[in-house]
Amino acid sequence: MSQVFDERELLERIDGDWDFLGETVQMLASDGPELIGQIRSALAAGNAPEVARLAHSLKGMISNFCSPLAQAAALEMENLGKSGDLSGAAATISALAATVDALVAALNDLLATRT
Repeated sequence: MSQVFDERELLERIDGDWDFLGETVQMLASDGPELIGQIRSALAAGNAPEVARLAHSLKGMISNFCSPLAQAAALEMENLGKSGDLSGAAATISALAATVDALVAALNDLLATRT
């Protein structure tokens, strides 16, 4: 297992469909940062329910890639939103953004081994 995602589990999940993996990684690469931007906007507005909803969506997207660290970061953001206490959210969104960036980079590295 890499530090970013469980490669063995991921490869079992895709069942050799590297094209599908490439498509889903592209989706994460474009939609992940967009969702993070929306979470940042919801945080700026103090809209805790929206933070929870968006983080939940991101967590679901991340779950496809066998990345416990990224999932945990998204869950932490979701739980902050659910609690209504956004006081620790600045550090949490930064950590979430960094884990998503690292996940996308690691997945792209894996895909690069197939070319």
